[in-house]
Amino acid sequence: MIRKEGIAPIARHAVAQGLARLMMRLPATRATIRAAAASQSHLYELCGAYGEACSVLDRMRKDGSADPAIIAEYEIICAEIEADVQRALLGDR
Repeated sequence: MIRKEGIAPIARHAVAQGLARLMMRLPATRATIRAAAASQSHLYELCGAYGEACSVLDRMRKDGSADPAIIAEYEIICAEIEADVQRALLGDR
């Protein structure tokens, strides 16, 4: 089990948010993602990165003055993290 006691509450929130969003985006792997994130530090960290990237993307989409190129870059980052998660899960089978 991954030790989460030393992780700041903000980071834990990003992980929880990222995990929830990944489970919505990849519904066929919900149970697997949840279990893997609880036991594998790499997937736990990917969930946190995904949560942070999605939060930034959401804020930029709401901001009418946000640079469309940066928004597109964050969309790519989110898609790449989703692909990394899928590859990690397939590697565990």
